[in-house]
Amino acid sequence: MARLTTTGQSAAALRSAIAAARNAGQRLLYMVADPADAVVVAVAKATGAWLADRKVTFVMPLSPSRTFQPVAAIGTATHYSPQLESLAWQSGEYSRFRLDTHFAPTVFQALYSQWLRNSLAGIIAQRVLVWRDAAGRELGLLTLGEKNGRADIGLLAVDAVARGQRVGQQLVAAAQAQATAWGYAQLQVVTQRDNEPANRFYEKCGFRLAHEEHIYHLWLD
Repeated sequence: MARLTTTGQSAAALRSAIAAARNAGQRLLYMVADPADAVVVAVAKATGAWLADRKVTFVMPLSPSRTFQPVAAIGTATHYSPQLESLAWQSGEYSRFRLDTHFAPTVFQALYSQWLRNSLAGIIAQRVLVWRDAAGRELGLLTLGEKNGRADIGLLAVDAVARGQRVGQQLVAAAQAQATAWGYAQLQVVTQRDNEPANRFYEKCGFRLAHEEHIYHLWLD
C-alpha cells in the first residue's frame, strides 16, 4: 500500500505515478485530495478509484476560564480489556477499512484493536477516558491525544446498551476539561461526512466544521 500525493499534480503526473505504483507491485493506493480539485476527481473516476472516505475535521475553542464538574462515572484506563476492544470496533462503524470490501473483516478489527492498544500504552494518546456504569462495566470510550497543535479525540464510542444516557456528551466534556488543563486552546475530532449521527452529535457539543478532504482507494490488482 502507498499514499499518492495529489496536491498540485497534473492529470498526466497522477497517471504516471499510478502506473509506476502498479509496475512496482503496489496493491493499493490512497489518493488524498481536496474535494474541489477537479483534476484529481477526474483521474479518480477514470481509473476506477473508490471514494472511500469524505473525512471531516471538527474543532472547538477551549477557554481556560471555563469550569467543569467532574463525573464520577468517568475514569481512565491503561490496560486492555475485551469490552474496550468492542468499543474500539464500534467506534469504526463508518471506517473506510470496514466499508471497503477488498479488506477482510479481520483487517478492520486488527487495525482498531492496535489503535486501542497503542492508545492505552500512551503511544498515540495521552489519556484514555472510560465511562463505567454502577456495576463497573466499561460502556464509553474516548482516547485523547494531540495532532497539529490541538488536543485530538481519536476513538470515541458508546456501547449500544448505554446510548441515550448522555454518555458521549459527558466524555466530550471530560476531554474538554483535560485538554484545557493541559493548556490546549482547541480540541478537534476527525470523523466521516457520511456518519451523519456523529456530525450532528459533534455540532451539538459545540464543534464546528474546519476542514474536509476526500480519500480514494485505488486497487491495482
